Amino acid sequence: MLGRTPRQRAVVAAVLLVAAATAVAGLLGRTALAVVGLAVLLALSLLVVLDLRSRTALLDRRLRRAPATTTGSAAELRSRVAELEEQLAAATRENARLDDLSRASYRQAIRQHVRTFRTEDRLGRPTKSAALQLPHKLRTLELAASHGVAIPEVYAVWPDVDAIDLSSLPDSFVLKADGGAGSAAVFPLRRQEDGRYQLVGAQGEVDEDEMRERIRGLGRAARPPFFAEELLHAADGGPIPDDVKCYMFYGEVGHVLVRRVGEHGRASTIRLKFVDETGADYGVVAQGRPHDPSIPVPDVLPQMVEVARHLSRAVGLPFCRVDLYDTSRGIVLGEITRAPMGGNERYDEHHDELLGERWLDGAARLQADLSAGRPPGALFGTVADLHLYPPSDRPRSPANFGRTVVDCSQWCGVTPAEAG
Repeated sequence: MLGRTPRQRAVVAAVLLVAAATAVAGLLGRTALAVVGLAVLLALSLLVVLDLRSRTALLDRRLRRAPATTTGSAAELRSRVAELEEQLAAATRENARLDDLSRASYRQAIRQHVRTFRTEDRLGRPTKSAALQLPHKLRTLELAASHGVAIPEVYAVWPDVDAIDLSSLPDSFVLKADGGAGSAAVFPLRRQEDGRYQLVGAQGEVDEDEMRERIRGLGRAARPPFFAEELLHAADGGPIPDDVKCYMFYGEVGHVLVRRVGEHGRASTIRLKFVDETGADYGVVAQGRPHDPSIPVPDVLPQMVEVARHLSRAVGLPFCRVDLYDTSRGIVLGEITRAPMGGNERYDEHHDELLGERWLDGAARLQADLSAGRPPGALFGTVADLHLYPPSDRPRSPANFGRTVVDCSQWCGVTPAEAG
């Protein structure tokens, strides 16, 4: 090899050239030239020695620094290995818990619940199970009203976006989609003097055409029909009442989520806490969700819990979430949900197991009632016979869902209206 760098190759070439010239001078009897050549060779040799010493010193300095660097890398590696081992141990413990038939898990149960109703939906049958009826907001309002539970007044229902007409509505109302994801298609609006609409509890105004475009932009997150309902006010006069979400297991409470919204549509302004049916704070039990112990529990929580008990038994599922509001005109239904957050909520191990046990208890009670003669699916009461959907010739339209109407005192308990 003639050298690894241009400088090394140049030195080697120079040495070979001078050595060859010196040898030729000696053979030709040019003594003076031969002496000069030897002197040059000596100088080049000295340069090579100095270069080697320089490189050796640099390598020595690097080697002296290497132990500290190596030690640091080894420490980081040990720390990372320990972290991975801890994660593996935690995953192993969690898998062992989920495989243990003597222990329960809410997360495991709700994930299977989601798989089941998604499979039901793919079957495409015109007869809808209780789980497939719940995503339709107007349907849950009809169900609640039939049991004497107060619901927001529905001002108008439109079959599609183009049919929406806000001109004849009161100055304040909530525009909603019958089907959709969470609160994405929920717009509390107040008419302004210029004919535009302010989003209540938020900044910004829209006109009617802009509102339609917003809804179109939501795609599958806002499914027809669309409707306008009464804008509810908090019992204390505030613009947005606290949302009281009761996690119900066929008549029994798992926990209650009290949710306060500072500004509509801004998740960063949401505060919440989890309590039991008496209002006692569970503390920080939900992973990744802010806990605010200062949020007050409504004075009417006991009555809310009774409403939720009744409706959860009427729904006919082992689990559902009943959302209620404490408003200026009393307790009013918001909606009934089959899988909060799409089944992606996470709780700490103890709370997950607690809810899982209540899920199993609810499923067992429901099965016992079905064996004793309870009609399957959602049970409509006899207090009201409300039909909110426009007529449709589509078999799978909520307008054509069947109804089982019974005096449900045996299966649902005393109606809220009778409890008075």
